[in-house]
Amino acid sequence: MTPPSAILVTGGRGLVGSALGGLGARALGRDELDITDVDDVAWTLDRLKPRAVINAAAQARVDLADAEPERTFAVNGEAPGRLARACAERGVRLVHVSTDYVLDGPDEAGLRLSPEQPPVPRSTYARSKRAGEEAVLAHGGTVVRIQWVYRPGAPGFFTRCMEALARGEGLRLVTDQVGCPTPTRVVAPGLLAAARGEATGVFHLACRGEASAWDWIAAGAELLGLELQAEPVSRAELGGAFRPARSCLDSASFTAAFGVSPPPWREALADAVDAASGAWSPAQARRGPR
Repeated sequence: MTPPSAILVTGGRGLVGSALGGLGARALGRDELDITDVDDVAWTLDRLKPRAVINAAAQARVDLADAEPERTFAVNGEAPGRLARACAERGVRLVHVSTDYVLDGPDEAGLRLSPEQPPVPRSTYARSKRAGEEAVLAHGGTVVRIQWVYRPGAPGFFTRCMEALARGEGLRLVTDQVGCPTPTRVVAPGLLAAARGEATGVFHLACRGEASAWDWIAAGAELLGLELQAEPVSRAELGGAFRPARSCLDSASFTAAFGVSPPPWREALADAVDAASGAWSPAQARRGPR
């Protein structure tokens, strides 16, 4: 089996990249490897000679993408293709991390979206990520779409909500956008399995079940003993870039190819909260925001 140390991770300071680094992969931040720099990519691959690369680098701020489309496409759309070409030229396997936002429904309760679902990218961010997928696939790489990724205590939506509740602040939580929260404790081992595997094409990696933001945060608050002070809102009320109303990913083909079967999202949430205990408590935020 390919050891984690032989797997190179781009975007190593981000949520997914840092989790992969915690499992022993060689995780490089942008200051160490800028995937938009062709020469930097070539030099790094030739120096480190990885067996596989997981591309977790991205401009992942959905609303910022509308304000900075050129930079967003450079990072999410163009750079992955050049990275894929460099990997292919060296016989290095590439696993590119993408997103459920390249898909859109249909909005039917219980529906799971397979990798064969036709992409319908409807935001600048989604179009940039779809361009990256196409470029990676053109060079024989593997695409893994993930969704609603979090780690309790790490920067992100879940942590912000829990810390706000601990401070006694109210939240506005969307009830009409449905996905499946998936912690890095599921995503990172899954991506390592994909990097060690051989299958190519598009795969989905997400927990089972479905939840709105309200469902997810309410479950987290209950686990952490916090009072849920929240106002239900629609996605449209919050404004911003387009988000799909329903994008629950079906991981069946990922399980068949790489042997990883994600658990139900509530079970994964309880495990993630338990794993974070001792290192993080939302009560620590009562002194003020992070």
